[in-house]
Amino acid sequence: MKNFSPDLELKTPRLTLRPVRLGDEKEIHEYAGDKSITMMFWLPNDTFEETLDFVKKYSAEWEKSEPEDFEFVIIYEGKIIGGCDCDLSHSEDHSYATLGWILHKDYRGRGFASEAARALVDFAFSNLAISRVLAQCDCRNPASFNVMKKIGMKLIDDKGSRTYPKTGITSGEFTCELKREDFLINF
Repeated sequence: MKNFSPDLELKTPRLTLRPVRLGDEKEIHEYAGDKSITMMFWLPNDTFEETLDFVKKYSAEWEKSEPEDFEFVIIYEGKIIGGCDCDLSHSEDHSYATLGWILHKDYRGRGFASEAARALVDFAFSNLAISRVLAQCDCRNPASFNVMKKIGMKLIDDKGSRTYPKTGITSGEFTCELKREDFLINF
């Protein structure tokens, strides 16, 4: 695995993705604290203190010699509009990464999530010794599922389920995959 700098930047035509860092918590809390986001369960969305703890944890992850979770903020025109991550911790042998993304509600529907997700996939396959990436979404979240399809992922499981810890609600889950060889052919 390469050494990763907290100063790393991934550039797309409209966006910059960079590691989360202290000082980002206010802008992150603007979207993470949005109570209408019922399909996301990994974000600290109750209090500002939870968001601050999240930022501390994931900014420290970038300082490790072998990080497992690469948490980025998505920046558009100088403003943090969302976040995305590439997580190796779900794979015991680090042979695959799971991807995730979220945008502030004011920036959805403009292709930003797909643009950020493409950059994340490129980062994963260019920098990590993995054979595939996976992404999952609530079956009631067509926007996220469409992002997966737009970046070349294929549905591999539509029978999964997830239970939201704060509400106890169980919902269906889609799992999509993109293999390294398909990435190399199509990107």
